[in-house]
Amino acid sequence: MFKKNEKIEIVDFEKEAKRRERKEKFQNKVDSAMNWIHNNKEIVMLVGPTLISGVAFGAKTITKQVRLNKEKNLKDLYCYDRSLGHYWKLRRELTNSEWVEIDQRKQNGERLADILDELKVLK
Repeated sequence: MFKKNEKIEIVDFEKEAKRRERKEKFQNKVDSAMNWIHNNKEIVMLVGPTLISGVAFGAKTITKQVRLNKEKNLKDLYCYDRSLGHYWKLRRELTNSEWVEIDQRKQNGERLADILDELKVLK
């Protein structure tokens, strides 16, 4: 009936039809936009530079915010252990009193991993 090395491909026809429909709809939108641009070159030349600079400014602002949020999360949700050269992931941001306790216990010779484990803040 089936050959040993024969591959059988199962296709969900409903999903495939929806995917084709979305692709066709997207292509129609692109075509209509290109036609509009071709028919309205004067407007595009007038508004285009402003629109492009606005999009560039928005993208720059968003990427800056994303980078700042990543740095903040790294600072607040990770604790660096210099003796191991390892970051410990925390469940939550540590309070000032917890940081003071960690500093005191580290000066007494305890390992940072043990301190964080006892405080139950390790993820």
